[in-house]
Amino acid sequence: MDYMTTTIAHSRKNSGVSLNRRAFTLVEVLVTVSLCGLVLAISTGSLLFLAKTTKGLGNYQDMNMASRFTLEDFGSDARMTVDVNSATATRVSLDVYDSTGGISTVVYAFDAVTGTFSRTAGGKTDIILKDVKSLELVYYNLYGVKDSDGTINPIEVKEIQLQAEMQRNVLSINNTNEIISARFMMRNRSVSS
Repeated sequence: MDYMTTTIAHSRKNSGVSLNRRAFTLVEVLVTVSLCGLVLAISTGSLLFLAKTTKGLGNYQDMNMASRFTLEDFGSDARMTVDVNSATATRVSLDVYDSTGGISTVVYAFDAVTGTFSRTAGGKTDIILKDVKSLELVYYNLYGVKDSDGTINPIEVKEIQLQAEMQRNVLSINNTNEIISARFMMRNRSVSS
């Protein structure tokens, strides 16, 4: 009996496992890392810009709301003024009609050191503006003439105007808000000239 011997050649090629696996070259790795770094840098810059813009808009909104509320209170007190006790470019003391029909003293004052503008009434002081860079109270007499020489005579004051600049910093960028009120006439106040 003749036996036939068959040999099966196992080919690695046919077994499904390839020895010719291709790896990434150093150039491919460097190009990929460079592109990833570029995308990361662009996205980081965009996120920082978006953060600055969002914070800046929030600052403008806060400063705008604070200035509106301040002008409402200031205008209301100015229109209800019966008498001006003292008046300087950064501070004014007014006697105003209050909600009960009586008269109370209200003092508005700017503190340049702390950058605040406050309202004091009934012994209680409220800071109504923060981050104030500059503030000036401007006074006019009965004829609309501005007190230009800085010698304010409280007896002659009939109108008052508030001018201020608020400033806040956002990631090394300054946001500013200019406030220039209308001239508020002291309707309940008699003046000598």
